[in-house]
Amino acid sequence: RKNNFFLLIVDENLDVRHGTNHETISGSTLVENIRLRLTHEAEKRVLALIRSVNDSATDIAVFSLRAHGFLSKAPIKRDRVNKELAPLWLKRFPSSEFGDLGGNSDTEKLSETTDDVELLPYIIAPQLVSISNLFKQNTHESDPGAIYEKLYNLKQDVLALKNDISIMSIVGVINIMMQNPRSEYV
Repeated sequence: RKNNFFLLIVDENLDVRHGTNHETISGSTLVENIRLRLTHEAEKRVLALIRSVNDSATDIAVFSLRAHGFLSKAPIKRDRVNKELAPLWLKRFPSSEFGDLGGNSDTEKLSETTDDVELLPYIIAPQLVSISNLFKQNTHESDPGAIYEKLYNLKQDVLALKNDISIMSIVGVINIMMQNPRSEYV
């Protein structure tokens, strides 16, 4: 249906069988391929998360580039499922875009009590790692547009956090960097 939203939780290592052959494929690569095949409107209604034991900053950055986020493969207790998923859901589908939540008080309470500082490492760190890697590869010299795109996405995520003076300072620095990705500010 056109108004439905979808949650995909995909393991990073998928064991598949082709006849008698077994192989392991990357779940995040599969999700990336699925997202690329969806129309823009359909992709906007999907939250795709990669579940993996690999939780280094680099791994999380890769998962976040291919999907919308990362879930640890550590067991989640039943009473913590909403606490784990709601911040990711609300980041992907902000209430301003998602519309009326139908008075679901649990979701409303969770969105009010979720601390942005708690979410910061999961939202910002993978993007910073990705941007840093691009600079190490001198991408800012060869393809400043790639840096611009990453900075733009980072800015959008920072703007989604509580709007205060420190956030606006960060956005200001990102704006300067976006104006000239080759500048000494970068």
